Amino acid sequence: MTTTPTPTQQTVFEELVIATKILVNEGIMDTFGHISARDPEDPQSFFLAQKLAPSHITVDDMQRFNLEGETEDNRPSYLERYIHSEIYKARPDVKCVLHTHSPAVLPYCFTDQPLRPVTHMGAFLGESVPVYEIRDTQGDATDLFGGDNTVCGEIAASLGDQPVVLMARHGVVNVGNSVREVTFRAFYLEQNAAAQTEGLKIGNVKYLSPGEVKTAGNLVGAQIDRGWDHWTMRLRQAGLLT
Repeated sequence: MTTTPTPTQQTVFEELVIATKILVNEGIMDTFGHISARDPEDPQSFFLAQKLAPSHITVDDMQRFNLEGETEDNRPSYLERYIHSEIYKARPDVKCVLHTHSPAVLPYCFTDQPLRPVTHMGAFLGESVPVYEIRDTQGDATDLFGGDNTVCGEIAASLGDQPVVLMARHGVVNVGNSVREVTFRAFYLEQNAAAQTEGLKIGNVKYLSPGEVKTAGNLVGAQIDRGWDHWTMRLRQAGLLT
């Protein structure tokens, strides 16, 4: 930031830092993940930390970007910032974007098995999770990154109006209405993927029906703060949050 953040923006910065700590502590985000939030005072901008390992990020590291993924901040920026900018551009409803390489989800990025909700906590996923296949438009010799507007525009198109999109042979993108909602969804996406994988080893999986997706999703979606309170307490107990 080149200017002093407002109290509302400062709250967003603090939640981005806490969310990063939660996701790392819960084993969902690795060294190369990142989470952003739309500026609550300017929907044409969003905040994302400068290019750092997640464990080093503080509120002072936030950079402000426009919807082209550009910033006036001269500190290093993540190569994949365009994933965030293109989704914010395509989805005015989205207030937070997360990119990770969530371990239990990764097998669904390189197999032909669709990722689908198997428990009530995964109901937010809808009937199945879309996959962005970069080879369809960019060939089979790319670096698999979302490093420019064109590729990331395609990722946003593959996401459509869904809460999650997988990037083939790369990772996962979660979106939502708040930092807390996206953190909640990322945690239960990881759990759902792990449960589905284990279920497929045992027998035929009975996935959620469309009606269960809708009804259970509405119920579980109201429990976001309970998850946030639990995970922040785990951070305090680990000495990672004062």
